[in-house]
Amino acid sequence: MAIIKSYNDQKVLLSLLALAVVAGVAGGSFEWLKHTKNSGSALTASVVDSLPKEKDLPQVTLGFAGDIMLDRGVKTSVKKNFGGDYAKLFENAGALAEPAITFANLEGPVSTKGVDKKNLYSFRMDPAVLPVIKNAGIDVVSFANNHVGDWGRAAFDDSLVHIKEAGLLACGAGSNKAEAARPAIIEDSGLRVGFLCFTDVGPNDLAATETKSGILLASDPDFEKIISSARAEVNALVVSFHWGDEYKPIHNVRQEELAKKAIDSGASMIVGHHPHVAQDIGEYKDASILYSLGNFIFDQYFSPETMQGLYATATLTGNTISDVKTFPTKISKEFSVTIEK
Repeated sequence: MAIIKSYNDQKVLLSLLALAVVAGVAGGSFEWLKHTKNSGSALTASVVDSLPKEKDLPQVTLGFAGDIMLDRGVKTSVKKNFGGDYAKLFENAGALAEPAITFANLEGPVSTKGVDKKNLYSFRMDPAVLPVIKNAGIDVVSFANNHVGDWGRAAFDDSLVHIKEAGLLACGAGSNKAEAARPAIIEDSGLRVGFLCFTDVGPNDLAATETKSGILLASDPDFEKIISSARAEVNALVVSFHWGDEYKPIHNVRQEELAKKAIDSGASMIVGHHPHVAQDIGEYKDASILYSLGNFIFDQYFSPETMQGLYATATLTGNTISDVKTFPTKISKEFSVTIEK
């Protein structure tokens, strides 16, 4: 007997059954159709009734937030306005906790270690923010972005320890390349959801190697193999990129090329960060592409576009991600965030 592995398998089998009924009725060659003209239809209906319906397949709800950076102006505001309580930043973002699994980008190291590399903008967050992020409803964070190396490898390595201790999963980063290329996987309702993260905007000197910790680059020569291998482990694979042009509301050619290449290699959905503004949404081979969710919590108060973003939800049914919806997010002058659902 055929094993139904997905809703698509179900549809294929239904089509084959329909063809069999037509052929059997026309030629009378099927033993189980020989009694009456309607027996084939009755038997087919019985088989169809026993097949899993889409509504009966296991489902998992997913949530996606933009860039989270809780240093610099955000840290100052929390001390001044909220008595040092970072949880106040998330009080109007209860929607984060509604999906079974929620993902966001963590923009920078979370450590007390390291040496400031004096980049143009250099971030290092207090490790105390991580339990707050977890309690707000976030389960998985991308740690493959251009700021994770701002305080050097010592702060980077220490951040991975703190992230794990807080009960969060990190993707796109690890103690070596094998670990960085391993998807963060969460199982819920019998379904395995994987998250694989790349950066296309560096820092290239922090690329993970066989013997050194670091991040996963979109320019990695094993890009397609990494994605296809990850996809084989899960029911659905979300691939996240730190990419694109800052402050541009429309994606560029490079983003589209990477997105399509990832989907061709097995990605079920693409989620992007880095431009600091929300970008357009695309689709390729029935897979949604959220080019940029913009800022979720950031201290870029210089424009309306950088003080708002998108929060997205989706539903995984069987092996298919669908029902993707987006909702506006707004950052207050104190840098707390509101999800407008």
